[in-house]
Amino acid sequence: VRTGADEKVASDEALLMLRRGNERFVAGVPTAGTISDAMREALVEHNQAPHSAILGCADSRVPVDTIFDATPGELFVLRNAGNTCTHAEGSILGSLEFCT
Repeated sequence: VRTGADEKVASDEALLMLRRGNERFVAGVPTAGTISDAMREALVEHNQAPHSAILGCADSRVPVDTIFDATPGELFVLRNAGNTCTHAEGSILGSLEFCT
């Protein structure tokens, strides 16, 4: 689990983390596993600190956290139909800004 108590992750390291997670998923050897009470409590106490923000399709057949073998707090996932990203008030951009 990744919280606000963790150090920031450089973009090249974050991309490597996504690639490695996807390789584990493809190989059928995920490590994310079950989330414990201690992990949930850490997120409550220290907040989230995702290393990556991902804009993905709303298609339920592609669970982003699963295909990148991520635990809570690692990814900030935004899903919508058509992957549009407009400047309109209340758009998905506001949610992306919340992530940072």
